[in-house]
Amino acid sequence: MASLVTKKEIYIIDDCWDIIKEFAGICDYGINWKKLEKVGVDKAHDFYKMHCKRRISNYKSNPKKVKQMIYKSIFTNHKTEHIMKALAVLSNPVKASPEMTDVNVGDEVIYSKDKAWWGISTLGLVVKVNKTCISWKEYEVSGETLSNNPSACQSQTLEYVLHYYDKTKLKKVKTIKSFSKPRGNELLGFEVRHDWGR
Repeated sequence: MASLVTKKEIYIIDDCWDIIKEFAGICDYGINWKKLEKVGVDKAHDFYKMHCKRRISNYKSNPKKVKQMIYKSIFTNHKTEHIMKALAVLSNPVKASPEMTDVNVGDEVIYSKDKAWWGISTLGLVVKVNKTCISWKEYEVSGETLSNNPSACQSQTLEYVLHYYDKTKLKKVKTIKSFSKPRGNELLGFEVRHDWGR
C-alpha cells in the first residue's frame, strides 16, 4: 500500500537559516587553524579590540597565553557569524595575487582593518585593479537600520542591528591589499551586536 504522507517543502529566509546553521554548528567559516596559531599577538589583540570591544593590558608579556585567552573569549562570549567570518579572513586573508584574477572592476568586496568605520568590516566597490592591490571606494552608511530584537534594551537581552549601506554614495578611493567576498546580508549592510544585559 502506498504511503499517504506527502512531503512538505519549507522555505526559510536567509537570516533565519544562518541562525539555524550557526546554532547547529554546521557553518563552514573557513578558519585556517594552523595559520590562526601563527598570527602575531599584535594582530590577535587588534582583532579582539576591534571586533569584541575588549582589550588586555600588557598583552605582549606572554604572547602565547594571551592569544589563547583571546581565542577562548571569542569562541565563548563573542561567537557571532560576523566575528567568525572576520576570524576566517584573519587566519587566511584573500590577498591580491600578481595577476589579480579573482576580482574585477565593479565587484563588491569587504575590507576589514582598524581604520574601517567603527572598526567594522565594510563593503565597497572595486574601481581599479592593479598588479598587487586594488583601488576601492567604501559605501556610505544610509542611516537606516533593522533590529532583530527592538525591545532588547528593556528586556536586557541581545540585539543584532543591521546598518544598511547607501550604494548611491561612495567615500574617497582607498588602496587595499586584503579583502573578502561578501555573502548574504553583507551585501546590504554590516551587523552590530548589542548586549543590553551587561
